[in-house]
Amino acid sequence: MAPSEITRAGILWAIAEHDRLGREAFRETYGYRAAAAYLLEYEGKLYDSKAIAGVAHKYDFGVALKPSAPGLSGGLKHAVAWLRREGFAVVELPKSFHRRVGDVRPARRATGPALHRPVLLLWAIGQAVAGAPRMQSWSAIRDAVAPLMVKYGQVEDGSDGARYPFWALTRDELWTIEQGQGLTLTSRGRRPTLESLNEANPSGGLREDDYDLLRSHPDAAASAAAGLILRYFHPLPTGLLEDFGLHELLAGRWPDALRPLLGESFKDREAIWSTYGGQKMAGIGCLADGILSAFSDDKGPYADGRIPDTNWIAYVGDGLSGDQKLTDGNELMAEHQSAGRPLRYWHKPFQGEFSFETWAVIVQRRLRWGTGADKQPRREFLWVLAPVPSPERETWPLEVVEALEIDTGELYDETGDYRPSDVDPDVPSTGESDEDAYRRLAQKAEEKAERRGQMKKPTLVDKYLRDPSARAAVIKRCRNRCESPECAGHPTERTTAGLPILQVDHVKDLAKGGPDVPWNMIALCPNCHALKTYGENKEKLRRLLAVTARRLHEAKLK
Repeated sequence: MAPSEITRAGILWAIAEHDRLGREAFRETYGYRAAAAYLLEYEGKLYDSKAIAGVAHKYDFGVALKPSAPGLSGGLKHAVAWLRREGFAVVELPKSFHRRVGDVRPARRATGPALHRPVLLLWAIGQAVAGAPRMQSWSAIRDAVAPLMVKYGQVEDGSDGARYPFWALTRDELWTIEQGQGLTLTSRGRRPTLESLNEANPSGGLREDDYDLLRSHPDAAASAAAGLILRYFHPLPTGLLEDFGLHELLAGRWPDALRPLLGESFKDREAIWSTYGGQKMAGIGCLADGILSAFSDDKGPYADGRIPDTNWIAYVGDGLSGDQKLTDGNELMAEHQSAGRPLRYWHKPFQGEFSFETWAVIVQRRLRWGTGADKQPRREFLWVLAPVPSPERETWPLEVVEALEIDTGELYDETGDYRPSDVDPDVPSTGESDEDAYRRLAQKAEEKAERRGQMKKPTLVDKYLRDPSARAAVIKRCRNRCESPECAGHPTERTTAGLPILQVDHVKDLAKGGPDVPWNMIALCPNCHALKTYGENKEKLRRLLAVTARRLHEAKLK
């Protein structure tokens, strides 16, 4: 009774119910939304592919599938594949201009991305804004674009560099060619030879509907051009706007042309997708404009959060269970880290909405132990995001620029500094005593603190990102109980992860020069932590906790 086992008969019954109820009532009855990318075509009518597949399950097995049912999506691997298997035609929804531009993904070379298509696209947008003819001869395009290819596309032969996108953009559904029949193709058949293009001199240009959009809606032209600049020409090279005919359109305000705007809020990911397209499930992915977004929800499943004493963000990587790999969203994050390119950071507080909270750049990447959705320990990436006011590097705080200059892209693997059993009592230990484990962790924390102290110019990450081995040592030491001598009672309830409700805090704050080592740290229940932070006798309590932490530390080392 797997979702994929629906039959042609069940699908036809679902189509009949859809026709009887009408599209909106059908969706409302079963909780489905409008199709994102694919429609079932039957007898001249179009139907939402996922909704039909889900309701067909009712006629085959007695119960309609909910939109969130495991193994059900409206994409090629699920609903589309099942419907086509049963002999139905499924068509893809037309893509908007911005989505087609966002889908342009240059091939990667050893020296960086191949920028041929972005260069020609930017030039074509500038031509449309200037009112130049939509279709121009190959020779005119070649002569205009060749120097831009050399200057901005990182190619040696500009004429040959212009040949590739002149042909390739047709596959991206962004370009049309006239009088291109009979051209001699290269040995691999992927594009015409330069000689045949020069001889035939066909015409090329943007699609007519796209050209008309750019001519009649300058905001659309500005948004598309700004997106290409951020993705492929960041930081903005001097003279680029003038060279591409975009100075009047974007000078001094190119980031303002990007949408969404900072602060825009939406009820959920579905609402973001409905407005700005792109993917709507993964925590790391692009909107339709191709610009990367990182989404953080206080409800989980990832334990993202602000680094204490800073506004920088510790963002857990992509992948719910098992060791995280440098693929998919994590691969995109690594590319942005290497290029120093900003991304959008979205945040959803408890019982709140998703908001585009800030632009951010990645200043460091670490590997730590975490717990997956399957409750098993796994290695996970921790991306350190530094908020910036805009994509323009000139607006970035000095501390962010310095952190980027120091960052080499190196992965700081901290999984060897501590073990899953050090922080999760449900993970089997190696037979090591708590005392030996504490000494091991404390020594590692002292070594790392000493290295930080020797840094000539530590970044905010070095100063304030907590050392997991130091925290693990305190968790071992406290035996899941509050360490304050004046604790009035530790709550017996545990967290949703099954761990004690404890906060490992620094007695002397890191911001005031306190070291990130176990003898300056103490495990507190929520009440005692509040008293240490806000109580009228907090200074007296801090002195007591300092003595207590040192005493407990020394007792463990004996």
